[in-house]
This record gives sequence, C-alpha cells and structure tokens, in this order.
Amino acid sequence: MSGIAVGANKGFIVTKRPLYKSSRKWFEAKGAKEAKKQPGMRVKVVRSVVRQTVGFAPYERRIMEILKGGGGNPQKRAWRFAKNRCRDNHQLGTHSRAKKKVVEMERVVSAVPSKKKAKKATTATTK
Repeated sequence: MSGIAVGANKGFIVTKRPLYKSSRKWFEAKGAKEAKKQPGMRVKVVRSVVRQTVGFAPYERRIMEILKGGGGNPQKRAWRFAKNRCRDNHQLGTHSRAKKKVVEMERVVSAVPSKKKAKKATTATTK
C-alpha cells in the first residue's frame, strides 16, 4: 500500500496481521470439490424418511401431473411452472433449480409404475 488513492498499489497503509489456523484456511486447503460434496448416508436416510411421511408439496404434485399429461414438450412446461409459480413461495425461482426439481419429479413418476408392476407380480405368484 502506498497511501495514494489511485493506481495498482492504492489504499490506506496498514500493518499486515499474521495468519492463524482458521476454518477458511482449512477450506482453501481442502479445495472446493471436497468441501462441497454430496450429502452423507445419514442425510439421505433422513430425507427419504421425511419424504415418505410427509409426501409431496402441492407444486410438486402439479409438476408430476404436467409430466404425466404429455402434450407438447411437457418437460419444458414443467420447467417453466417450477421456475415461475414457485418464486412466489420462495421455493425455486431459477431455471437451474427448476431443472433439478423436474428431474427429481421425473424419477418419482417413472418409479411409480415399476412399483405397481412389482406388486402385481407378487400377487399373481401367490394366487
């Protein structure tokens, strides 16, 4: 710092403080990939239990309806709905979040028929 208001070295002259071990330093040493990783096993189990007990939010059910309904490009309509409608409830609001939610709902929609088929197969074999 030079004490001058302009230029590459601008700013108020200060004495540098020594660096101590801190969480920020640890975070930088680990790297962004390791620090922001996928949720652990416990978190996954808790989320699945909550999903089973609570079910889906109304806007999620609507997204599933749009995906099941078909029509002209249902995925795009679902993205648009998820982005625009849910902004009011402070749910999603961005295109990337909407895409992520639609993918999640697509997985649920595709999993439901396979569960029904498995149920029918077990009842058929027992009869």
